[in-house]
Amino acid sequence: MVTPHNTSTGAYFNLSEAALRRLLVAGTQREIVETHLGKDLYTELRALAIATRRRRAARGPRVYILHGIMGSRLGHPHRDARRSEVVWVDPRALAAGRLTELALAGDSRVRALGVQTFMYLKLKLALERAGCDVQSYAYDWRQDVLILGAQLRDRIRADDKGPVSIVAHSMGGLVARAAMQDDPEPTIARLIMLGTPNFGSFATVLALRGAYPPVHKIAMLDHEHDADAHAQHVFATFTGLYQLLPAPERLGRLDLRRPSTWPRRGPRPLVSELKRSANYRLHLAPADARFTLIAGVGQPTVTAMRRRGEEFEFEVTRNGDGTVPLSLALLAGAKTYYVAEGHTELPSNSRVVAAVLDLLVHGNTRRLAKRWFTSRAAPRWICERDLRFTTSLAHDWEKLSAATQRELLEGIVFPGRTAPQR
Repeated sequence: MVTPHNTSTGAYFNLSEAALRRLLVAGTQREIVETHLGKDLYTELRALAIATRRRRAARGPRVYILHGIMGSRLGHPHRDARRSEVVWVDPRALAAGRLTELALAGDSRVRALGVQTFMYLKLKLALERAGCDVQSYAYDWRQDVLILGAQLRDRIRADDKGPVSIVAHSMGGLVARAAMQDDPEPTIARLIMLGTPNFGSFATVLALRGAYPPVHKIAMLDHEHDADAHAQHVFATFTGLYQLLPAPERLGRLDLRRPSTWPRRGPRPLVSELKRSANYRLHLAPADARFTLIAGVGQPTVTAMRRRGEEFEFEVTRNGDGTVPLSLALLAGAKTYYVAEGHTELPSNSRVVAAVLDLLVHGNTRRLAKRWFTSRAAPRWICERDLRFTTSLAHDWEKLSAATQRELLEGIVFPGRTAPQR
């Protein structure tokens, strides 16, 4: 169970948004929280929490914030939310080998319990301070994007307050697009996508192969399973993950929908899921005047891949945000802006947050670039084995320094360090 006051377990980052806001206002547990967030972000969040502690009647747009993949807490719900049991991400649950409980199965009782608040709190508080009526919307990112989109559309309609604007990070943009498809009475008036992989991401291939750095970092906390076991028996069951595979038309001769394309050694995808997710993009709404994309650029990113023997090799350039290549983010018909920032940092980047508010109120912004010239520097190629951590030692969370705890959960619970503002 979550024990909110015991920061040594890291459980404080699984608190509800309301509890975290109170913690920030009071300055409680400042030392450990500031170490995890960094002094600058902690200072910003505390100032915003103080500025918005007295809720005023919203006078601006009604906004839903949608997180990206891995961006919600998952676990076993309880009628009393305070007694809900978090699995993703609770270091004690991971150490006990309980990540396996996330595998999608017919009897799975795991549900989305709420948003990973620290990843999106700055954006939410900044919009609230500007007078927007803001809600964070948590979904189960393991599930089929089309089902998640229908659930989102039903939720907005159930609110019965008219259309909303959506600010969606990463996979959240695909969920929003699914909600916008075949919607005769539009429920979504505006969609602002932050780093959405509209045509997939090579990070998904790495995750299914057990070579994605966050998968390895999580495995370093698990005393029962390694990264390959997580990839094969847990992540390979997630329908939503398959739907983030690079689109076949963007890969040339390499067709990831075919099981024979995947190396025989190491973790392999489920054939049934490859087939199920092959054409899901046909059911996403195409871009129209409501769509805006803010794309991160200038970060070392996997932008192409090839198979060599019994492993994949990946091309790395700076034409992306570190997770989503620009070529797989761009969506014809969507107004596009560019910012030199990493994928997980986009929702916390001050210029991006200010630009989002501009877009919500005015429909445009001057804070971000409208053009970006792709890098022509020679790419480097890296193979799977070079992306795998060599250590298999399981670490004891309780004995790790706060800095190491932050490093292990960066990009999952805590946003990455933002690039210097220019």
